[in-house]
Order: sequence, then C-alpha cells, then structure tokens
Amino acid sequence: MIKVPRTIVPSFFTIANMFFGFMAVIYAVKTQNFVFSSWLILMAAFLDTMDGRVARFVQGSSKFGVEYDSLADVISFGMAPSVLIYFYYFKNWGTVGLFISFFPLLFASIRLARFNVDLKGFDKTVFTGLPSPAAAITIASYFIFMDTYFPDKVFPKYLFVLTVLVSVLMVSTIRYDVLPKFTFKGTTTQKVGFFIVILAIITLIIEPQTLLLPYTLFYVFSGLIRFLIRLSQGKRLGGTV
Repeated sequence: MIKVPRTIVPSFFTIANMFFGFMAVIYAVKTQNFVFSSWLILMAAFLDTMDGRVARFVQGSSKFGVEYDSLADVISFGMAPSVLIYFYYFKNWGTVGLFISFFPLLFASIRLARFNVDLKGFDKTVFTGLPSPAAAITIASYFIFMDTYFPDKVFPKYLFVLTVLVSVLMVSTIRYDVLPKFTFKGTTTQKVGFFIVILAIITLIIEPQTLLLPYTLFYVFSGLIRFLIRLSQGKRLGGTV
C-alpha cells in the first residue's frame, strides 16, 4: 500500500484554493458574471482556511506548504479581486483605473512575501496587517451585497475607497486577531470568541448576502479602531504605541 506523505494532504486544499481563484478570474473576464466570480473567491477563502487546519490536524505543516499556499493566495486574493474590480468598473477610468485595480494584487503580494519572511513557527496568534483573504472577502462581499440590494447601481467612489482601504491595510503594521480555535477549552475570553464566531457562521448561513459585508467590514475596522485607540493613549501618556 502506497503511503501518502502527510505534507501532501493540505496541498490538495491549496490546489483547490488556487483553482477557484483561477475560475474567478475566468468568469470575471469571459462572462462578466461578477457575483459568481465573487462567490468563487469566497470558496477559495474557505479552502485557504481549511488547508491550514488540515495541516495542523495531520501534523503536515511544512515550509513548502507555506510557500505554496502563498503562491495560491496571490492568485485567489490578489489577482482575482484585481481583475474583478477592473472589469466591473475601473476599466472605464483608463490608465488610472488600471493602476487602482492593480492595488489588491500589488499589496497582497507584498504582504504575503513579508508574511513568509517574518513567519516563526506555523501557529499564529495575531496577524500583522489585514490578511489577504480578509481583504479579498471584503471586496467580493461588496459585489454580492450591491447585487442584492442595488442591482442597477455602481457606486464607484465607494468601491474606490474600499479597494484602497483594504489594500493599504494589508501592508500596514496594524494587528488583526486570528479566529479562535474551535475548542471549548481555554480562557473565558477565548470561549466567548468561539461562541461569537459560531453565531456569526450560523447567521451567515441564513442570510449571507446581507450579513457578509457588514461582518467583514467589522473585522476590517476592528484592527484599525484598536490601533487608533492605542495611538491616542500613547500620546496622552507621552509614550509610543
């Protein structure tokens, strides 16, 4: 019987993540089905979450897995959102729109390269900068929300602000929480966080088109608000953040 190396198992999820990101690009370009392309990005994000959990479960984490995962993420959470926003609207802005659409790809690639260089161990307790999947999910959920409630509207200024915001936050030094582990063990704070995540998942299953964008924006601004609070406290105390 052929024994499959444990490090190979998580790579199947990484490959699937990359495939859905690739398909998101195809649908955005060929069919202009931006909502379906957005759902494909969300599926890629789910698979990206799973590959890390599977790697820890089978004890198959490796440096190769980290590097390969980052390559897949550049496609799914960098290239796919950039292509999506370009063909959706920013192609109408000419060269300016081209550069704006390049932001998610550019900053996601910088973030992922920095992440690999700074990585120590395979378990993370905090993210430095907005994770690239979170940035891509925010952009994708914007399309889903707008198609549900404002199907005939574009709101290019909102899309522009959202694109620049999540792109810059990816390469910032602002800290973002890692989702709590699915366990009933740990501190009271960890247990509360776990139940909040479970509640959020249940409500998302019930009404994803409505709640996905508010939830992702809450996560995006949570790190930014905490950073501004620490900054203001540091100034009042005459110290540094």
